[in-house]
Amino acid sequence: MGVIAGARRTRTRRANVELDETSFLPAIMANLNKLAKKEVHIGMQGNADLAMIAGVHEYGSAKMKIPARSFIGTGKKKSAAGISKWVRTNITPVAMGDMDVMAFLEEIGVIGETKTLANFNRIKQPPLSPLYARRKQGKKILIADADLRDSITHVIVDK
Repeated sequence: MGVIAGARRTRTRRANVELDETSFLPAIMANLNKLAKKEVHIGMQGNADLAMIAGVHEYGSAKMKIPARSFIGTGKKKSAAGISKWVRTNITPVAMGDMDVMAFLEEIGVIGETKTLANFNRIKQPPLSPLYARRKQGKKILIADADLRDSITHVIVDK
């Protein structure tokens, strides 16, 4: 049996917001609308030089023969599971008004920032160039870029 042309696999996640006879739907909708108007950005923040260094690490540089050592993109992938778990567990208190929307979003930012920092510290591939490896102490990559590591942060913004 073949696959139907144009058929797409979809994946649905449920937040499990429970409603009962005491639930007041307009209040729930108002709380969820507050949440829908904000989003969390996790990445780096700094000056133009730091942004250039981050870009080179994230995407590499063919001209300078520097391989990509993504720390933001891979950090995003590694934080997705933890953030999803937090959202599924805590969306009901937000919807019911028992948890502040900003506190909810702040925790998402902290989870993403923590996972991105941990990912930054684990980067080992691709290996260092032999010239740089002789000059550098230890085997960890990106350690010389403490300013870059310290610039990883999160912000809550309006959509």
